Amino acid sequence: MASTFPVLYTQRLMLRQLHTDDLPALLKYVNNPHITDNIVNFPYPYLEYHAVHRLSYVYQGFVKKSHYVFAMIFRDAEPEELVGEVSLHLNGTGSVAEIGYWIGEPFWGQGITTEAVEAVIRFGFEKLALASIFAECHVDNKGSERVLVRNHMVKQEDKNSVAKYIIHNPAKA
Repeated sequence: MASTFPVLYTQRLMLRQLHTDDLPALLKYVNNPHITDNIVNFPYPYLEYHAVHRLSYVYQGFVKKSHYVFAMIFRDAEPEELVGEVSLHLNGTGSVAEIGYWIGEPFWGQGITTEAVEAVIRFGFEKLALASIFAECHVDNKGSERVLVRNHMVKQEDKNSVAKYIIHNPAKA
């Protein structure tokens, strides 16, 4: 029996599974060097076949329970439009995950990603019983570092221009 992808809600957002209807927005926002320069495995230019492949990757990861990729959608948007993503990539044991995210440039600096990341961290700890969640970002990506710090993640190291942050599940302490 297939399980249902979780839907999370925040004050401003609905975080749900990516759909084929999200392809136009995915192309619109990711086909931007300010986005792709900060995300591993997102090429520039970001073309339709990249987006189609991404949807397949996202779906297969959920089926295998290896990763959860949430589409960020404004709750009051009509029609719904993807504005970013937050993902959890589980390690082999399922006790640790890496969180990653991006948001379209028009939405930078509004606290939207911070809000989405908070909800996904809570999901990882409460529903997946993860022991810890880590993130990596370029040291010059100050917006991304602010998202992590505002979500109580602690910097572990800077290595090769990449900062690593971590948060531990307080219920597992």
